[in-house]
Amino acid sequence: MNKPRRSKPTLYQELHDRLAADLAAGVYPVGGRFPTEQELCARYSLGRHTVREALRLLEEAGLLSRQAGVGTVVLARTPPEVYSYRIDSIDNLTEYARVTIFDKKQEGVVTLRPKLAETLGAEQGSRWLRMAGLRHTQNDELPVAWTDIYISEPYIGVRDGIGGVSRAIYQKTSEQFGFTIARVERRIAAVSMPEDLAAELSSEPGAPALMERRRYWSDKGELFEITLSFHPGDRFTQTILLERET
Repeated sequence: MNKPRRSKPTLYQELHDRLAADLAAGVYPVGGRFPTEQELCARYSLGRHTVREALRLLEEAGLLSRQAGVGTVVLARTPPEVYSYRIDSIDNLTEYARVTIFDKKQEGVVTLRPKLAETLGAEQGSRWLRMAGLRHTQNDELPVAWTDIYISEPYIGVRDGIGGVSRAIYQKTSEQFGFTIARVERRIAAVSMPEDLAAELSSEPGAPALMERRRYWSDKGELFEITLSFHPGDRFTQTILLERET
């Protein structure tokens, strides 16, 4: 029986593989400039379409960033891992905190001005403890999100012992103050990466990103926590399971 022949890789796939190997070997340093289309065409004696397709694959893999007027910049030596999690109940929300570590960078008490109050869906003029920082997975060098956590004034005492722990802060708050979490609202919007967060997330200003807002209510009807998370668009996926009630 004849074995099926393997199709020969296309020229752009061969070039992609060669350039990806160079990136992995550190030939082109992260943050540095990558050769232009014209330079690659001359170096490998290939047409512009072939080179452009190879660069497109490298960009889709999260290795390069290409912007008009800026050029091509190396983002990573190997494709970044995409963080993915599944939610089908309030209890499963803790999975996000369990598999990531919150590295607190900022902390302080804020009074909500109109624009921030509207973004958070909270009362203007109310006071909240704000903690902000990066979330990393246990084994991934790149952060998966920048998160702002807001705790309402009656529960500010929860701040002690928070930071660098893989535990949900809303869970700690409910246990410390003796209530249960009755309702959680999640809202996800496609946004451009804020300029002030791009460097922290090893991303580019204006790059595709996802902003996730969560609001938590206690069984007493109090809105006690709000979080805003900014995820680079190429590092986050989510699965939501829906089942028919019987």
